Amino acid sequence: MSTEQRDQQQTPAPQPTPDPRREFAKKGALTVVGALVSGAARAVVSHLLMDGE
Repeated sequence: MSTEQRDQQQTPAPQPTPDPRREFAKKGALTVVGALVSGAARAVVSHLLMDGE
């Protein structure tokens, strides 16, 4: 049997289904990090603007 024939006979391993709870946790964590960065950026800009007065 040639390598080509052997490769064609092998079936790909089934892909594990993503855990919905894990995906939800990832999205939640990204949202929290985004909110913190946004809040920090807003605070810095506010501080810079108020400092100039």
